[in-house]
Amino acid sequence: MRFRMALAMSISGLIPIVVCHFIVFGVTGEIWESLARLAPWYAPLVVLLLGVNWFLAEVILKPLSRLLQSTTQLATMDIRRRLEVDPNEPAETLELRKSFNKLLNRLEESLNIQCQFVADASHELRTPLTSIQGYTKLLLRRGSNIDANLLGEALQTVSDESGRLIRLVSDLLQLARADAGQAIISQLEFIDLRDVVGSVEDTVVMVAPEQIEVQFIMPQTPIMVNADADRLKQVFLNLSNNAIKATQAGGKVTVTVRSSGEQAIIRVIDTGIGIAPADQQRIFDRFYRVERSRTRSRLYGGGSGLGLAIALTIIKAHGGTIDLESELNKGSTFTVRLPIATKKDEIKPLVIAPVMEGEKEESNSVGAIVDPA
Repeated sequence: MRFRMALAMSISGLIPIVVCHFIVFGVTGEIWESLARLAPWYAPLVVLLLGVNWFLAEVILKPLSRLLQSTTQLATMDIRRRLEVDPNEPAETLELRKSFNKLLNRLEESLNIQCQFVADASHELRTPLTSIQGYTKLLLRRGSNIDANLLGEALQTVSDESGRLIRLVSDLLQLARADAGQAIISQLEFIDLRDVVGSVEDTVVMVAPEQIEVQFIMPQTPIMVNADADRLKQVFLNLSNNAIKATQAGGKVTVTVRSSGEQAIIRVIDTGIGIAPADQQRIFDRFYRVERSRTRSRLYGGGSGLGLAIALTIIKAHGGTIDLESELNKGSTFTVRLPIATKKDEIKPLVIAPVMEGEKEESNSVGAIVDPA
């Protein structure tokens, strides 16, 4: 590299000399004769130019060589270490070192998130598997002498935990596809948002406890959007069921649909226990659950903490947003905003990875989406 740089610098220095020579002696027509006559002067000049540029190339490349040496060590060094920053080195390489350190910070942060994700996923997978294994061993140990009631309880538990395991794997698959850049929604359709929310109402009203009032408020005029109806239903079922599970007896859950300008606005409002400000910052993080010590209680339903993360991913894929407003002991409001479509809007087909058999039905069922934050 040093030789190539010195040669390039020398050639760039000789070009003006050659151009001047042709201009000066081109008038008299003695270009080649004068070149032969001045060659004894030009030859030492070329050598001197090469020598000076060889020295300058070393000066220029020295900081780059040190930087290259440091970055080469990145493959073997601890991810927590950073490149040394010398304030006295040239500004260009100094900025490069700082950029590399910023990149390392991002990589370490991503690695930590990935490690935490794997740890949380392993924990969530282990819990139902442990229950299944325990009851299976019990059945094998008791054999034909097992009590009928105990047998029914064991089989019911194995069935429930297997379903929970299937839902968790399905949720993880959706997030993995989103992380890989694959579309998690099928081809968009020109649909009335009221139809989607209406189907959610039919499901939620059936499963909501009698002690909780559930109300759906929708406009008389259609609100048209370009969307995947099944995925939107999954989101609104998730938000509605979360609201119901966070609301105590005598409380109320309200779902409103309206349009404002070029946006469709869907709000899920509950009068439940609310969410603390510290938890609101992370409520859409994967595997994050409010007050982890109580997530296995009846109130929180034992969710894995993936429902809101998936909901956010689906809404973003539709070009929308989800916002949260909450106050402890007063309730929470989740607001979903989606762009309103017209018949003139072009619906672009989306290519998605093949869906596993039964996965779509699983994701649309109430049990598949109930995942309290």
